[in-house]
Amino acid sequence: MSARTICAAAIAAALALPSPAQAKLLKFHAALDGNYGSEPSHSAATGRATVRVDTATRRVSVELEVKGITVDQLWDRLVAAPIGPIHFHKYATAAGGDSELALPLPFGLGYRPTATGMHVSLKDYDYVAGAALLKSTLSFDDFVAGMKGGLIVLNIHTDKYNPGEISGLVVAD
Repeated sequence: MSARTICAAAIAAALALPSPAQAKLLKFHAALDGNYGSEPSHSAATGRATVRVDTATRRVSVELEVKGITVDQLWDRLVAAPIGPIHFHKYATAAGGDSELALPLPFGLGYRPTATGMHVSLKDYDYVAGAALLKSTLSFDDFVAGMKGGLIVLNIHTDKYNPGEISGLVVAD
């Protein structure tokens, strides 16, 4: 084999390998209120979330600004549980139906009070580790497909509204 043939073969092989450029940073958002979902609370509270998903590392980042709900109003039972008072659900269909827990936002340092409610920040959260806290069988790929397909809802549970005071559908930016 000539040096030129070997070089061409090496370049072709390198181009066939997966590259970081093939990984994607997917962007989603959710507008939360008390009128969404199967059990609307009609709460005046609102929230706005941005969700970033890194498909290469399988990590999720969430920034959530909530007005009208304070940290001390979160459902105490879930504050102390791995499920957390704020988490993602995947629904069977876009119209609702059965749901399964997908990913918690565990209570901790990422939750901080603000003048009008609270801010929750979760950076580079390992999806597999988070789903394991819930014993969720929903794979990372199914979670991403659910967000792309309008099947994932972000829900905030409070002492006043255990089923969820506010929630919102996660949609692509």
